[in-house]
Amino acid sequence: MKPVIIIAIAVVLLIPITAFAQTPFRDTAGLTKNGIEWCEENYQLYKFMGNDFFEHHNHSIESRICGNLYNDDLWTYSEHDRYQKLIEQSRIYYTLEIQESSEEAKEGKVDTKPVNIEEIPQEIEQQQVELENKLVEQEIEEQVEIVEELVTVPINSENEGGGCLIATATYGSEMAPQVQLLREIRDNQLMNTGSGMSFMTGFNQLYYSFSPTIADMERENPMFQEAVKIAITPMISSLSILNYVDMDSELEVLGYGISLILLNVMMYVGIPILAIMRFRK
Repeated sequence: MKPVIIIAIAVVLLIPITAFAQTPFRDTAGLTKNGIEWCEENYQLYKFMGNDFFEHHNHSIESRICGNLYNDDLWTYSEHDRYQKLIEQSRIYYTLEIQESSEEAKEGKVDTKPVNIEEIPQEIEQQQVELENKLVEQEIEEQVEIVEELVTVPINSENEGGGCLIATATYGSEMAPQVQLLREIRDNQLMNTGSGMSFMTGFNQLYYSFSPTIADMERENPMFQEAVKIAITPMISSLSILNYVDMDSELEVLGYGISLILLNVMMYVGIPILAIMRFRK
């Protein structure tokens, strides 16, 4: 029995461990579509916090790649293949981040800021070109294999990703059903119309001005986290109604939006007021 245990331990120790393990937002080469969506959700937060954004996310590789993409001309690209191009660009930044970290480790430097594309030496720029060509070849090969094997990717797998800061801190994971519900409403309902997109733009500017503070308080205080969960659960339940209706026009978005606002006002303001008045009588 002992020799078996010793051999097992030896095998585990010999298994190479990658610098950054695969996550729902990043594979071993760069960001996934979920990761790009996470960057989009955190863009307003980055604009609000500046370089403190990276410290807020513990200088994670995902946040540094997002930082590079935010300052890349490709970030404002709006054609149908935007996600694919951003994914390919994230692979380039991922490679550069790994290389920079390796070089800094040898020199004993500590630099947690993202790679600055303008400061990349010429030899690294050449590597970037070679990597881009290699990625194009790999992409073609993958597409050929998909056609040959008739493999279809489930639609649901592309729609999973992160959510809002408060909901994520409340339910403990960006993959929680409640967080995914909010994301689906945003992507499948609100972002399909001009008024919905305008609402999300204004909402994000307001939301990211206070949500980081509340999310941090939730992580530090479990009782406060439970209180927030009790407070936002009715609202999330009411929003789930939008998954069962069609909002293909501006009028429908406005109609359902106003109805839900009135419903939540009734739940959070009207019912407590009626309860207080009845209690006094």
